[in-house]
Amino acid sequence: MTFGEMLRISIAMPILLLLSMAVIAQALERLYSFLFAQKMPTETWERVRERLEAGDKIGALGVARRDNSLMGEALARLLSLETNNTEKLVEAFQLYRQRLSLGLNRRVGLFGTASFVAPLIGLMGTVLGIMRAFHDLSAAGAGGPAVVAAGISEALVSTAFGIGLAVFAALLYNYFTLSARHRLNTADLWVLELSQLLENIHGVKPVP
Repeated sequence: MTFGEMLRISIAMPILLLLSMAVIAQALERLYSFLFAQKMPTETWERVRERLEAGDKIGALGVARRDNSLMGEALARLLSLETNNTEKLVEAFQLYRQRLSLGLNRRVGLFGTASFVAPLIGLMGTVLGIMRAFHDLSAAGAGGPAVVAAGISEALVSTAFGIGLAVFAALLYNYFTLSARHRLNTADLWVLELSQLLENIHGVKPVP
């Protein structure tokens, strides 16, 4: 069966094709964002932590300011505050955390939607294909079960395509969702560790 024949099976196949193209395009965009645009500045954090462990808060602030990422901006903001109180630092970080969450979860819902609707669209294509097969059989008046079987086998292609697309989209949804959650948890840990390091520098316990 050629690609053109697959598209002519039912109206569901062009819809599934467009949906699959949207899923692939969004997956590539999210991969670029996770790997480059919104990459966690691990090296910057390591240098900031080294400076703080050495008691050099000004040096740590300079390192954070040289990082252009959102987390670099957040670290610089927290280091510029005249406090080592954990609650105040966490509160100040919430704006950056929300911005980070929005960036990481941008349009990820498309994968969840595709994983849900793709099998239904494929099933609709199969039903329409079967209806067309019986209609052709009644119009021809001959051919017997072989004609019906051929039409049904072609109609089932849309269901198989829809299920395959749903599995692919579900895997993407889980990957990007778990990756975003992991990065947010990592950012939270950095803030808590930053608070502890600042407390050690000040040499006093944070005021409740």
